[in-house]
Amino acid sequence: MRRKNYNGKPNAKGRSYTSRFVRLEHSLLNSNAYRALKPLARALLIEVSMLYNGKNNGSLYLSIRDAADRLGVSDHSSVTRAFDQLQELGFIELSKEAYFSVKASHLSRARCWRLTWESAVGKSRPSFAYLKQEPKPQTRDRKRMEKGLRALKRYRKDLASNRLPVLENDILVPDAYLSGIGNLHTQEQHP
Repeated sequence: MRRKNYNGKPNAKGRSYTSRFVRLEHSLLNSNAYRALKPLARALLIEVSMLYNGKNNGSLYLSIRDAADRLGVSDHSSVTRAFDQLQELGFIELSKEAYFSVKASHLSRARCWRLTWESAVGKSRPSFAYLKQEPKPQTRDRKRMEKGLRALKRYRKDLASNRLPVLENDILVPDAYLSGIGNLHTQEQHP
């Protein structure tokens, strides 16, 4: 609950009432399963993660229609495939199936999800199922995963050898100049 006299500053414990965030660890982002995800499935993973408030894992209700609206797409079958891919690669698990009834006495509900990298109510530990999953060989998902892993490997190699394209750019001001140690090349100015 928010305080009525909230001034926008963190409280004594360092918590802010307005700044929530989605936490996706590097182990998740660098996993083979994440590298295999299609872009829509990656976006959907963020949308499902946004529903998590720290206490409600296993009770994350999101229907295909609502997910399509949140993602800004009109094709419900592509959202269904994104949900299927997230389940297949172990990022989310179905905790309750959807229920739809037109009777006035029953409540309808969307499918209920659980994030596998967070603890759920009644479970002691997260399963991290995505770490054990990889796409099947000879599929587009496998090729996407391999291409993404090659790009990460290339980036790490360039980072270790200090050869990142941004660092070799003449437009940027060198770090030594900013700290007052180095000299900046003078460029001719044209009238």
